[in-house]
Amino acid sequence: MAVLAATRVGVVERKQRRRATTICSYWLAGRCVRNPCGFFHPLSQSPSPPAPIPNKHPLAISEAHPHKPTKRSSPISSSTSSSFRPCEYWKSGNCFYGDRCRNLHSWFCGDDFSISAKLAGHKNGITGIALPQGSDKLFTGDRYGSLRVWDYRSGKCTQKFDLGTETGCLICKDSWIFVGTVDCVKAWNFEAHLDFSLSGPVGQVYALAVGQDTLFAGAQNGVISAWKLSDPESLGFPLTGSLEGHTCAVTSLVVGAKRLFSGSMDHTIRIWDTCSLQCVGTLNGHSAAVMSVICWNCCLISCSMDKSIKVWSTTKEDGTVEVIYTHDEECGVLSLFGIHDANDKPILFCSCEDNSVRLYELPSFLERGRLFGKQDIRAIQTSANDEGLFFTGDWTGMLTVWKWDRDPKIEDLHK
Repeated sequence: MAVLAATRVGVVERKQRRRATTICSYWLAGRCVRNPCGFFHPLSQSPSPPAPIPNKHPLAISEAHPHKPTKRSSPISSSTSSSFRPCEYWKSGNCFYGDRCRNLHSWFCGDDFSISAKLAGHKNGITGIALPQGSDKLFTGDRYGSLRVWDYRSGKCTQKFDLGTETGCLICKDSWIFVGTVDCVKAWNFEAHLDFSLSGPVGQVYALAVGQDTLFAGAQNGVISAWKLSDPESLGFPLTGSLEGHTCAVTSLVVGAKRLFSGSMDHTIRIWDTCSLQCVGTLNGHSAAVMSVICWNCCLISCSMDKSIKVWSTTKEDGTVEVIYTHDEECGVLSLFGIHDANDKPILFCSCEDNSVRLYELPSFLERGRLFGKQDIRAIQTSANDEGLFFTGDWTGMLTVWKWDRDPKIEDLHK
């Protein structure tokens, strides 16, 4: 019996020694809650709560406040950006680890902006946001035809309408609100209380733009319709032409330098003369659907489902437009929007398929931060009233109001 007991003691001691020299896997993950723990903890201490991003990352979690990002000088490295996203359990309010979670517990990262308010009301994905200059009315539309009017200062919804059809986009021009629907564009003047239905498009209207006193609408069949913005009380909005050339749906329109640029699901960008309404060029560079095009200075910027953002410019005396820079992303890019921050620096917003929006400072493409949503963020708008506000709408119907934070050093220079 004594020999058997000694044997058992020896077996137990060997197991204890083996466990004492084996590194605790829960300790490595920062999740060991046993004190003491039978497995080995290097340096005889528990590791600090795992940071969501390594120290070499330009946007890290500060020690003073684990959920407040601190900005550094270099862009976010592609090798670590995959872990740079909110905790899925935190999104649903069920994260067990709390402050010790290795993922981000915030809807944004970056110290140049903050959330001012969240406005709930839409039940479906927001497809457009419009804020007329000089007005305190904010207009939003969702994909199933709900149009809402907000007082964005108080956060209250003052009016809501059911258009009875799907909504693809929404823009404003002075006191006019234009909404792209199926087979037509709805025009509504919120000051004069006028409304029109502009026929001409075939299928869903996905893109609208105004330039050279003309309203352009890109539709599902690849055709762009054009209406003259004359006095509606006397002449209405006459249809002046149809621009044909794309073979698939038109997804984006922008007017610049007396040219209309259109992006399409056919992988191309077309250039149109806004006077003759003739196609004067086709840009081939993307290998998948072109989702958005915007103008910045003398350049055109486009994004695509091929996971790239391209900068185009005239490079030859004959006016040839070519790609001068390509920025690669980890996933497809859904939309672009240009904004100036509180210090008047140009910022490019890039909405991606991973439910995030990257903020890049132009022309360097230095990443300034990210915004996150529960689903895709496809609508972005800025305030023209010099209040430092901008707005985002995601595919769950959540409307978020953001505010730029001015750099105190630059603010002192302005005094």
